[in-house]
Amino acid sequence: MFIVTNTTRKGENRLNKKLLFGMIPLLIVGYYLFQNLSGNTDAMLSYLEESGEITIEYNLLTQQESEIEDEEELVSFTNEVLIPTLEEIIAKSKAYGETIEKEELKEVHNIYDESLKKHLDAEFAWLEGKEDEASMFYEESSEIYSNYEVSLEKLAKKWGVEIEWEEAQ
Repeated sequence: MFIVTNTTRKGENRLNKKLLFGMIPLLIVGYYLFQNLSGNTDAMLSYLEESGEITIEYNLLTQQESEIEDEEELVSFTNEVLIPTLEEIIAKSKAYGETIEKEELKEVHNIYDESLKKHLDAEFAWLEGKEDEASMFYEESSEIYSNYEVSLEKLAKKWGVEIEWEEAQ
């Protein structure tokens, strides 16, 4: 004995599928439209541009450092240029972070600040001759920065922005 639990007309299934597949693009467009109207997309684009200036300054500083081969010159550069400039960059980045209105974006930016602070800790440890501690801080800084990139990419995608990363030169 068979009991009929669900019946549909033959054409109804096709119609339901067409409606469902027709709604998916509308939902996607609606989602991105919402992100634009809520200001998330604009906030992300502004963030990428404004924080990019800080990142460029940081990259130029680390590039200068990498070009120094003489250890005595490197110690002098670290004391006189690298640490003071890195402290300025951290202060700029922190001040910029305080202006971010979107809480999710502010949280991601704080990860960036944390990576900069770990780099500064590494430089101080290196100057003090604590090679193992310095290596640990450099590694932590790098891991935190990688986490920042992943978090930023994820949030950008959520807010309808695609990031194209460029390799620092």
